[in-house]
Amino acid sequence: MTARAPRGRRAAPTAARAAALLLPALLLAGCVPLFLPPVPGDGLTPEPAWRVAGDARLEMLVGAGGAARGLRLSFTLVEVPEAAWVALQWFGPTGGERASDARWVSPEDVGRPLVWEAPADLELVAGRWRAVLSVGDRLLRQFDVEVSTGAP
Repeated sequence: MTARAPRGRRAAPTAARAAALLLPALLLAGCVPLFLPPVPGDGLTPEPAWRVAGDARLEMLVGAGGAARGLRLSFTLVEVPEAAWVALQWFGPTGGERASDARWVSPEDVGRPLVWEAPADLELVAGRWRAVLSVGDRLLRQFDVEVSTGAP
């Protein structure tokens, strides 16, 4: 009679092989996301927003003798989602608001150059002046210019 190998011995190598194949599969399954998040169809379309063209500028107007005689803000709106009041505040070198103004702007003003001059009675002093352009509580752009009161 021939001796047969016990059943437990034969089963051990098969179980070891199965575990060796199963372990990498389980590890790889842990790297696969369980779900794919939904992508909203309208989420890829940007909302309309107020946009100012990149060539907008605040400049000092120079009078006789090189003295500052005023400030001028020139800008173009690239996008206007709806008609609204656009506000402009002028800030002096000490940081306080020195003047303000507002204009009604509509989508028809897109692409048209807009020019805004500081009030004529605004007393200009030497230093860095700022102009802040806003719609409601949304800041559109801040500009600044160095003002000198005499000839260079």
